Amino acid sequence: MSSAYRILLVEDSETQVLRLQYLFSLEGWDTERASTAEEALEKLKQVVPDLIILDQYLPGMKGTELCREIRRRASAWNPNILIFTSDNSFDSGGEEYLSKSVESQVLVNRVRALLDKPKPDTRNQEARTQRQARLLAVDDSPSYLEYLTYELSSDGHAVEAASNGPEALERIKARGYDCILLDLVMPGMNGMEVCHEISRMRDELPTHPLVLMLTAHENAGEVARGLESGADDFVGKSSDVTILKSRVRALLRRRVYQDALKDKEIEVLRLKAAREAAEIKAALLSTITEKNLDLEETNRKLKETQMHLVHSANMASLGQLVAGIAHEINNPISFVDNNCFLIKEKLENLGSQCEDVLSAPQKKLIQSGTERLNEARMGLVRVKELVSKLRTFSRLDEGDFKNINVHESIDSVLLLLRHRNPRIEVDRNFSGAPMLNCAPGQLNQVLMNILANAMDAIGEQAGKIIIRTEVGDRWYCISVRDSGPGIPAAIQSRLFQPFFTTKPVGAGTGLGLAISHSIIQAHQGQIEVISPEGGGAEFRVRIPIDLSEKVHHGISAY
Repeated sequence: MSSAYRILLVEDSETQVLRLQYLFSLEGWDTERASTAEEALEKLKQVVPDLIILDQYLPGMKGTELCREIRRRASAWNPNILIFTSDNSFDSGGEEYLSKSVESQVLVNRVRALLDKPKPDTRNQEARTQRQARLLAVDDSPSYLEYLTYELSSDGHAVEAASNGPEALERIKARGYDCILLDLVMPGMNGMEVCHEISRMRDELPTHPLVLMLTAHENAGEVARGLESGADDFVGKSSDVTILKSRVRALLRRRVYQDALKDKEIEVLRLKAAREAAEIKAALLSTITEKNLDLEETNRKLKETQMHLVHSANMASLGQLVAGIAHEINNPISFVDNNCFLIKEKLENLGSQCEDVLSAPQKKLIQSGTERLNEARMGLVRVKELVSKLRTFSRLDEGDFKNINVHESIDSVLLLLRHRNPRIEVDRNFSGAPMLNCAPGQLNQVLMNILANAMDAIGEQAGKIIIRTEVGDRWYCISVRDSGPGIPAAIQSRLFQPFFTTKPVGAGTGLGLAISHSIIQAHQGQIEVISPEGGGAEFRVRIPIDLSEKVHHGISAY
């Protein structure tokens, strides 16, 4: 296949060369290979590639050093260069910088973009430079000015003429020139004065021209004075015109190279500015992200604090209500129980004293009344038991750590929740020791939340709840398992998040399990949920048997 482009690969890795040659052959591009920097420089004397691809790490010389050397030697045609490197060595003069691990398609696209970039005609670079050059010849001799204009125009330059210094300065202000050929000795304003004025106007000119000073008497003194005035080169008028043309070409090549360097410097500055802008943007984004995270964390803590305050207020209100009811009920119950006992005793005494005069139906009536009083007293005992359970649940007098009977706490919570669904069977499997050192009121909150959720999961139909306690080497374990439909795996990880609930609007706040999780964490314990696919859910609570005094104080302040 004929190739539209030629690429020089400077690479010492055979594997990398084979890869690149294969990729480029698919695009129809010809490749030549050099293994070292020296071999590459020799090849460049014979071939003019459209693109040079350099490895950063070559034997004896880095790719960036070779790039600078190529730029120095090939300034006339200014080749496109791609460097495989891990760092951005922009000052080396490369067009592109890529990692060797870059994807093949990305590499091909980058290479194609470089090959398609407009570039000078390398076969006739010097003539192209000359044709593009705009020159101004300044001399007070009309004959020499005409001769000079003719010779330079024949060399392919666009030449204009000025007969004196002021006229030349007006033209320079109005139009941009690449090079000024300036006679040293002129009436009115000599060449050095014009050169000084050009230097002074540097910032006002469209382009700053190079100055080639011309003199009829080429000696060391005049050359030194001319160069000191700001001229770039010095040529005698008596010299062969070929020398003058060569000096002009050299200056113009220098101008092309300087412009290329200036463009490269601008590109480097642009890339540096873009990189700094990207770094500043990244820093700002990082700062904003950190602040957002801080705000989110603060918002989360505020929500948790609000949650704790709401729940604590609700539980405190409930505890006060329960304690108040228990206290108010306890006094009349004691009064009624005492009266029942007295009435029963009087009936029994009446029956004994009047046994001879009472008929059988009367005796039976007294006996029936005594039995009814016994039954009433049994009911009062049950009410007293309920009051005791209410006081156990409220535990307003037990805010600090103390040893409690966990089994009694469970029973008191079940007693309070019994009205929700009398059809639920509760299986108590209390194999662990009953006593545990903890914050009693807070443990009651946890038990209330878990058991209430278990009953809600079962709903109004018949079901079963299994409660187990056991004691290990380090943990006191409480397990509550229900026969409900279970908890989908997708939401199990969110159960303990504040305000998350699956209940209908108005039926739940999503605070119960979140607060339970916080309480158990404050006890240095663990709470988890297990819900198999077959249905049912089990909540397991583990509390350390021995808690440090420091933890006690932390939980008391909870």
